[in-house]
Parts: sequence; structure tokens; C-alpha cells
Amino acid sequence: MAGRETPLYRRGKYWLGWDERRDGTRRSPFLTTFWYDPAAGRVRSASTGTASEDEAILALDRRYLADSSEAPAFCGACGQPLAQAAAYLLTDAIADYRLEWGDARASGDTIEARLKHVQDFLDAEEARGAEGRFGIATSCAAACTSTFVTAFRAWSHRQPVVWRNGVGQITVTKPRSPASTEAAIAQVIAVLNHAANADPPRSDKRPTYRPLPPKQVQRTRRTRIGIEELARMVAYAAEPDKRRGALHAFMVASICTIARPGAVVDICVAPDRGQWASGSPTIDLNPAGRVQNKKARPVLPVLPLLDQWLSAELLAYQALAEEDRVGRGFLVNYYGRPVQSVDSAWAAMLRELQLPTGREWRPYVLRHSLATLVRNRGAEAWDLEGFMGHRLPSQTEVYARGDFLSVQRALQTIIDEIERLVPGTLHRTGTGAASPLKRKRGAEMPG
Repeated sequence: MAGRETPLYRRGKYWLGWDERRDGTRRSPFLTTFWYDPAAGRVRSASTGTASEDEAILALDRRYLADSSEAPAFCGACGQPLAQAAAYLLTDAIADYRLEWGDARASGDTIEARLKHVQDFLDAEEARGAEGRFGIATSCAAACTSTFVTAFRAWSHRQPVVWRNGVGQITVTKPRSPASTEAAIAQVIAVLNHAANADPPRSDKRPTYRPLPPKQVQRTRRTRIGIEELARMVAYAAEPDKRRGALHAFMVASICTIARPGAVVDICVAPDRGQWASGSPTIDLNPAGRVQNKKARPVLPVLPLLDQWLSAELLAYQALAEEDRVGRGFLVNYYGRPVQSVDSAWAAMLRELQLPTGREWRPYVLRHSLATLVRNRGAEAWDLEGFMGHRLPSQTEVYARGDFLSVQRALQTIIDEIERLVPGTLHRTGTGAASPLKRKRGAEMPG
């Protein structure tokens, strides 16, 4: 019978559970949303269509938000919505934010992890009983106060960051950085502001605090790798018959673009992505449909080496049947399938080459190192800022895109030097130069 056990989740009049018969057997393999219907005088139910608790919670949240009787209260005299932060739970605000905004973002996984950390704090406070100042009943009004953020910071700093294997066992643990805590605080601020900005508003309060600035909580990355280390890495990735194609492509694309790892694995030649077409002198690191954020992805000139790799990937893509092209065309791929990161292959490379394996040696070291090498080889500061996406283009540059010639020249000297140290390893086949790596003249400006 529905409602005999503690609900898995509750929101307003709705609760989540399994639809069970009196003997305990389940009527459905899917989780069910229940609610009491006063007009009918009985409990009603609707299948969520899933056995996954997380997906079922989202289904219940959608039903709740679509229910006009569960909407914010309205003034009987003027009809205006009465947003009440004291009556709107932080857990509900988090659920609504993820449903209406966060889960649709490219950074949805990161947003989910940060908000999971906040919910872990609420659970920990709840477990303290009378000693806890916050918990699952914490309202948005309480979450907007400096008392809340002070308590969260103190708790968060004591919580290690953990990694789990496929069966949920903790395999790696390390102390939590202040930057990680402040990132979670920034996400809470976004949740609370989303509640206040909703139409109609769900909260009448906004946070009284801000996250600490990055300069106060982020460690300065000091590790850089030189040309010799780069050459060793490229040679390792290009070694034939080792199934390191994704790592090889990642290395080459990083050298040619100095892009962030996430942007590198996102490079795709599929036409619907709108990033690059055969013969185009430029590549847009921001694919069609992706909203630019503060980590801007610029439009860059295509160096000759990158042009060879993109052209080869486009030929492979075009050789596929139309029905097989969906999700293909990514430059960094594992037997045609896109990859989210090369972290595992990167870690294996560091071990094999007997290089350090600490935090500062993760794939991001390529971007820092290449930026340093390029700067020391004469790249102009203005060119380097634009090339790396640290400076958003002005309205003038929207029409007259820069060539970043000083960066192109510096990168080409790096490519030439790697080619001299480990000949042929920069090429896609790893069997030597298919065509000479000649310098292009300045990339043509698109019309």
C-alpha cells in the first residue's frame, strides 16, 4: 500500500516511493509519485517511468512545478505573487535551479557536484540533531545569511575530496582546497539568485555574502614543461600500435591552439557543429549552440599541422554512412567515439615517462607551458590574450578578426623544434611526414 514506508523524497503534497501491494510485491518496476487528492478523497499516483532515484526525483519536481496549486502564494487583494524566502526551502531551490537551468548547461556535471557538496553539508547538520544550526529544513532566508556561509566554510574545509571506483569504493582522497569550497559557495549564490529572479519570484531575499576572490584561494601554478619534455610526450603518444590515438590528437591540438583541455576534446569537424570546414583558415573553439561563459573559447587561425589533422578527420567522417555520422567527427576520439577527457591516458604517460604525477602535472600543464613558451618566443601580450580567450573580442574584432601573427610564429617555432627532436611524431599516422610542415603566411581574414 502506498505511503506505508518513509518516502524517498517529498516536495509539497507530492512524495516518491514504490507502488507496492499488501504482500510487499511491486505493481511496477518504476518509482511512483503519490499525492492526496482531497476532491476524490484518496491517494492518487503516477509512474515516473524510471527506476533511477535521481531521475524519479526530477520527474516529481517537474510535476510539482507544473502544479498551479503548488505555485508561490498570491495576494488576494492585488494578485501579486508573495515570494517568501522563509517558506522556500534551500533544497527545493537547488532542485528547481538544476531542473530549470543547471542541468542544461555544458557544465552541468560540475554544477551537480558542487551542489551535492552543499546538500552533504545540510545532511551533516541534520545528523547533528539539536547541535546543528541548519539541515534539510533550511530555508532560502537562512541560506542567504553570513551565518550560513560561515558554517558551510568551516565544515567544507574539513571534508576531503574523494574519488570512487565503479562499485562505490573510495580509491583516492586528498584535502579539499579553499578554491573548491568557494566554488560551491558561488553555486549556492547562483541558486538563491535564481529563486529571486524566477517569474513569479519564489524568494524575496538575496545572499548577503560573496565567494572569496580567486587570488585569495587559488594556488599559483608553478610547473612548466619545456620543449624536450613536450617532444618526449608527443613521441610516446605517437608510438604505433599502442592505442594512444586520443592522447596523440589531444597533444597536437593543444600545441596548435593552447586551448583548455575541455575545449580541445570538443573540437569536431561535423558540419552541424560549425567549428571548421575544409580549407577554412580559422576554427571556432566554441561549437554552435554552446553559450560562451567567462572561460571564453575564441576563433583561432588554423596552423598547417592542425589543418592536416582536421582534414584527415573530415575525410574519415565523410566516409561514414549518413546514419553513422551522429556523434562522430571529434578530433580527439577513441576508435571514432568522442572522449570527455584524456586523464587516464595522461596519467599512464606520466608514469611511463617517469614524470611527476602531482596536481600541477595534469593535462592543464600543457596550456600553461605553451603559453609560457610562446610568450618567451616573442608573442605580443595582446595577441596572446586573445588567442587564449582571456580577452573577449571587442565589437571591432567581431568584424575585423585578428590574425594573432606573433602567436602563430612562436607556435610554429615550437612545432618545428619538436619535429627536429622527434621527426614524424606530430603527424596523424605517426609514420613520418605525409606533407611538409611549411609555414603559412598570415591567415586570411574571413569576409
